[in-house]
Amino acid sequence: MTELADCILGETSFPIDVTTKEANGVAAQALVRQAKRSLYIHSRDLDHTVYDNRLFVEAVKNLATSSRFATVRILIQDSRKVVNTGHRLVDLAYRLSTAIKIRKPDAQFRDFNGAFLVVDDVGYLHRRVADRYEGIVNFNGPDKVAELIKYFRLVWEKSQPDPRIRRLSI
Repeated sequence: MTELADCILGETSFPIDVTTKEANGVAAQALVRQAKRSLYIHSRDLDHTVYDNRLFVEAVKNLATSSRFATVRILIQDSRKVVNTGHRLVDLAYRLSTAIKIRKPDAQFRDFNGAFLVVDDVGYLHRRVADRYEGIVNFNGPDKVAELIKYFRLVWEKSQPDPRIRRLSI
């Protein structure tokens, strides 16, 4: 994945195939490290390999604390694994609760089986099937990002805080 180190958010305009959980983790970190304004994550269970590691969480923290206008929004379809095993990103969301919001999609969106991450309305990591690691990362894909953001906002507006995750903070 050395080619990801050379990619520049908003400039590198070609899709890169990622096929392993490690490659997905590197791609997610590379995107978020360069983010300046926003991060949107839609995930089935907030995959531990991709989102529960020190480097990724540090990048999210840097984004969330970089400006009072920074936006971090996370949709988790099934929080059981997060609740049962813990998760660094969820812990960070508790500490930075005004900057990082986590919600559960409404039942009408339960059949969505993809996973994606979008940064600064320009870069994305997208897996068509959430349980598989075959996906695409693109550091400058505004057309695909517009499609993903449109769906994310639709789901976000009809989502609610997850009661399982809220209980963790007690």
